[in-house]
Amino acid sequence: MNMYTALIVDDEIFAVKGILSGVNWQQLGIHDVYEAYHATMAKERLQTTPVDVIICDIEMPDETGLELVEWIKIHYPEIIVIFLTCHADFSFAQKAIQLGSYDYLLKPVIFSDLEQILHGALDSINERREQKETADQLKKYQLMWEQKKTALIERFWQDILCQRLLLSHQTLEAAIEELQIPLATHTDIRLILISVEQWEKLFTARDEEIMSFALRNAAEEILIGTRSGHVVEDHKGNMIVLLYNVVMDPDQEQEQELLDACSRYMKACREYLYCVLSCYVGESVPLVDMMKSYHLLLEWEHKNVIQTNQVLLYREYGSSHHHGLQSFSLIEWADWFEKGDREKLHELVERQMMEFHEQKVTIETLEAYYHSFLQVVYYVLHRKGLQVQMLYKDGAMAELSLVTRSLSHLEQWMKQMIGSVMNLLFSKRPPNSIVQKMKDYIAANLEVDFSREDLAEHVFLNPAYISRLFRAETDMSLSDYILQERMKQASELLLSTDQPVSQIAVNLGYGNFSYFARMFKRVYGVTPQEYRKK
Repeated sequence: MNMYTALIVDDEIFAVKGILSGVNWQQLGIHDVYEAYHATMAKERLQTTPVDVIICDIEMPDETGLELVEWIKIHYPEIIVIFLTCHADFSFAQKAIQLGSYDYLLKPVIFSDLEQILHGALDSINERREQKETADQLKKYQLMWEQKKTALIERFWQDILCQRLLLSHQTLEAAIEELQIPLATHTDIRLILISVEQWEKLFTARDEEIMSFALRNAAEEILIGTRSGHVVEDHKGNMIVLLYNVVMDPDQEQEQELLDACSRYMKACREYLYCVLSCYVGESVPLVDMMKSYHLLLEWEHKNVIQTNQVLLYREYGSSHHHGLQSFSLIEWADWFEKGDREKLHELVERQMMEFHEQKVTIETLEAYYHSFLQVVYYVLHRKGLQVQMLYKDGAMAELSLVTRSLSHLEQWMKQMIGSVMNLLFSKRPPNSIVQKMKDYIAANLEVDFSREDLAEHVFLNPAYISRLFRAETDMSLSDYILQERMKQASELLLSTDQPVSQIAVNLGYGNFSYFARMFKRVYGVTPQEYRKK
């Protein structure tokens, strides 16, 4: 049996007590009945207690029952109201009806009549609850289907992009009908490739997965928004936005609206998700030509090493051509190496990067330049009787794909390589390994909230590369090592000082005390307070 609550509002205390004792509340299913002797008291009760039905006198001092119910309909519109009055004035009845009251009774109240009205009111409440439960259940099933449908649609596009399914009219018609994809085989589609260039904070692999999920949700909200489309991650991890039913030749206003949405998306991702990215916006193409557009975007993103953190429009992407290398003087570079003039070598690197930027070179040019630079390094080391393998021990020999991702990556690597070669040429002791340099930096900055990019910049290497290098040499992730070192420092401070635990957390760069305590327990198995007591 459903249980209900009621509130009696009347400035006459005896009238309230009479109704309270004269009605068989338990038989009606009303388990709690509250009293109020003026409008203010009634409002206070409603703000702290759920009420289903109100029996309210109209004539009350200060604030009438009609005025009270006007307030109730604004704040608690689901409550049913039954009015009481001493006057059979039709204007009162009209106002009561306008306010949506359930019924209207004259005083003195005949309790059997009130019980009959209450019984009908409670039936109305019960019917409304059942309708709400049914609507909530339908909404739940609808949500389940929408979630399942989204996953099935993404799987369909993934199968298309990796060519497990052929993009034919027959395949499209079947998917459109079965998955209710809002497009037709004769309409056009437009692709946007979202290229993540770097994370501005130090994340674990799990954190990056979560942030990537957030990137996708943001793309659905900002890039698709009121448009028709889906966001899909292909088999290689590329995030692709598919916009359905687009215009083949959009006007300038439509085009600018899409580019502005891309700019807002990039700004939001950098501000809230600590991610730097670019949006490669493809042309509107017939649906059957989608795969050609997809491969053109992938090729463009692969070759682009100049333009970063930008919205890039494919129609402005001219036919790429290979730029030849400027004359690379082997002897000139070798002489500067042997003179130990690091500043001059850095100047040569920066000058070359500036020329590349003006020429808008492709990745092939950078790869060729990478090999030419290595030839200089090998030549210099050979003349000095030093083995090239020593560069591998120093971690300077980064992978070609990492070094040539962009001009900035190539410049960082070349300057780091210059430093490593200088160490080999002029130091009597073997240079420290990259991992040791990273450990030294971490030890010196435990109290600072530094990022993986800060650490990568310190050793002149790509952020993703230093994570893999560190794990390969230490069998431990970079984030776990930093956590372990910070907690080791925390344990020493707990035992050797009287500093409050909260102060120790702040000293180690943790603004959130609860998070610090969780991390400490994760390493030592006990809370900081328990550790200090032991």
